[in-house]
Amino acid sequence: MPVLQHERKTGRDKLECRRCGAEFPEGQATDDGWHYVCPECEQGSGIGDGLRVC
Repeated sequence: MPVLQHERKTGRDKLECRRCGAEFPEGQATDDGWHYVCPECEQGSGIGDGLRVC
């Protein structure tokens, strides 16, 4: 399973935090693929609720 973890870190989509404006790959915002938070300010409870796809 280490391969999946590596792919997740790069992410497929780029996300933006609506609170702090940080942009990052999707994989940096989730550990499980279901729950997403901004890696910079740790806010947001998901895509569409605090985070948006760029």
